[in-house]
Amino acid sequence: MVEGGIAMGSALLPVLLPGFVAAAIGFVLFVGLGDWGGLSSQALAVPNLPAYNGTHVYAMLVAAVVGVVTAVIVAGVRRGAGTLVTGGRRLGLTVLLVGGGLAVGLIAQVADWLGADSQDVLFSGQAGVPALAATESTKILLVLLAAKALGYAVSLGCGFRGGQVFPAIFLGIAVAEFAHTWFDVSPTLAVAAGAAAGMSAGTRLLITSTLFAALLVGVPGLDAVPAAVLAAATAWLTAQALDRRPVPAPAVSTA
Repeated sequence: MVEGGIAMGSALLPVLLPGFVAAAIGFVLFVGLGDWGGLSSQALAVPNLPAYNGTHVYAMLVAAVVGVVTAVIVAGVRRGAGTLVTGGRRLGLTVLLVGGGLAVGLIAQVADWLGADSQDVLFSGQAGVPALAATESTKILLVLLAAKALGYAVSLGCGFRGGQVFPAIFLGIAVAEFAHTWFDVSPTLAVAAGAAAGMSAGTRLLITSTLFAALLVGVPGLDAVPAAVLAAATAWLTAQALDRRPVPAPAVSTA
């Protein structure tokens, strides 16, 4: 919230106050208060990640490539969604929502036929990150990457108001997993770099993306944080460059 509202300066503090207090109260509900037990909560960190020790040159190279590729894919998703919004105005919201839902369902079913998990396409992908981090099949990664990008673009373009951050994170991790599958890069490094790149490309929040990636990998992935920083920065710079590119006007048929 601080990074997103940084342009407000000191005027941001009164705006942050309700959310800041609400977050503390929510935390108390989970951890408990005195003799009152708290609610059970799930850990944010991806389970069963191997420890990643040291920082290596190849890790930085992987992070930079993941940042660029992820930003390009997320930009393509955004432009595809924008095209759907423009074309869908003539159809009406009801037709757009029903058609979009059917399209996402069909994409998920095709992904399932090809061997991927349809739930990763239908939903945000948060629950599928552990399985994605353990994937060693190029085919499954390609299917998930294509299906998730298409489903994400359709959902955004048709007006579905679900989570917009984790699908981008899922795409980033999927991109980074190719380095794990092809070059035996640590899955912990792939999760850190991919999550940072995806969130940075999707939200344009640089520091928050790195912090979130560090939370996802937890203690085993602390040494991967420098790579996550580079991935987030590279994705941010690439996204900024792509945002400045003019979108070509659609061709008008004279037939």
